[in-house]
Amino acid sequence: MPSLAGTTFLIDPPTVCAVTVFVALIGGLLLILAWMQNRSEPALALWGLGYLLGSLGVVLMALGGPASPGWLICIGNALICSSYGTMWAGARSFEGRRIRIALVAAGAAVWILAWQFSGFSQSVRLHVVLLSGICAVYVLLGAREVWDGRDPDLISRWPTLAVVLIHAGFLLARIPYAASLPLTPIVIEAHRTAVVILAFEALFAAFSLAFLRVSMAKERAELQQRKAASTDALTGIANRRSFFDVGAPMLERAIADRRPAALLLFDLDRFKEVNDTNGHEAGDDVLIRFSRQLASRMRPGDVCARIGGEEFACLLVDTTMSAALQVAERIRNRFAATVFAGLTTSTTVSVGIAMAGESGRTLSALLGRADRALYRAKAEGRNRVAPEPLVLVEKNGGEATRLPALEGRTAAFAAPLAG
Repeated sequence: MPSLAGTTFLIDPPTVCAVTVFVALIGGLLLILAWMQNRSEPALALWGLGYLLGSLGVVLMALGGPASPGWLICIGNALICSSYGTMWAGARSFEGRRIRIALVAAGAAVWILAWQFSGFSQSVRLHVVLLSGICAVYVLLGAREVWDGRDPDLISRWPTLAVVLIHAGFLLARIPYAASLPLTPIVIEAHRTAVVILAFEALFAAFSLAFLRVSMAKERAELQQRKAASTDALTGIANRRSFFDVGAPMLERAIADRRPAALLLFDLDRFKEVNDTNGHEAGDDVLIRFSRQLASRMRPGDVCARIGGEEFACLLVDTTMSAALQVAERIRNRFAATVFAGLTTSTTVSVGIAMAGESGRTLSALLGRADRALYRAKAEGRNRVAPEPLVLVEKNGGEATRLPALEGRTAAFAAPLAG
């Protein structure tokens, strides 16, 4: 058996290039298949088309030898420019931005126009400079789309950005060394190392980006499903399930840290009359407008949700009763002053407030106490804010004296004594 000791294994650059084309071709087909399974994400189809155009362009360039017609090289490079433009279009589509067809085709148009000049068509250096520059511009534009992505929670976003920037760097690095880049068999042998590095980088980019783009689309779909499961479809704010999933642990941490927390429970007054006299479309508009007003008054850390038909709840941590009363009163006043076109029924809201304490250590218990306060607000005439009855204790000669519960009718009456 012959010994392999001392044998030098050389990587054949044309073989590496052929493998890269094959990987790009398979990657393009897989991206299109992924799009067929998820038609709501057209970016997958655009990325897949870009891969296929690039593969075809490289094949045409490989066929364009000294004895071949020059149009093969011209069309091959134009297809490569189109492939990068199409993949940039895919990045814009993925982020929900408008695709500019003229800019997508601009790279190929510039290449074809430049080819009409004999000084350009016969200069290998100019070929490499222009092609690398066009492709690098599209890649950097795609990197910007990833950077400005609308879903910062996508884990695949950051490795995708890294691979895209690395690929752009390799494209730009070709320009200073354009005169020595291998484009013929003789030059390939003289610059084998450079060819292998470039071919392996292209292979790495083709494989990695195909995988990462499918991963981003999958993450996006899962994120949308989770958002749909935790968001009220009509108003766009959190639903009851999300309120408990997020609010319960937040309340537990607040109680453990001995920080005040208030729960505000809102119920739209006579909402059934709005639906009966003005129709469900008008009722939906009232719910949407109120939810927007409610969300606009909340701090970033507050939890706000629609927990029932016309019931809304907000959990405010690091908030005293006095501060909670002020927030609730501002929301009540603003909603009462809202004008709804064509609405024959007045729109007001009643609010019940409960503070976390020994009898309200869980979100369910706190919600029950706020509901009792809300019931009192309804019973006292609606369109008002009612805090839960407060029991105050004073020290008198070492003995505790229990004061009567606060029975104020409005927030204005209760606020000076609360907190």
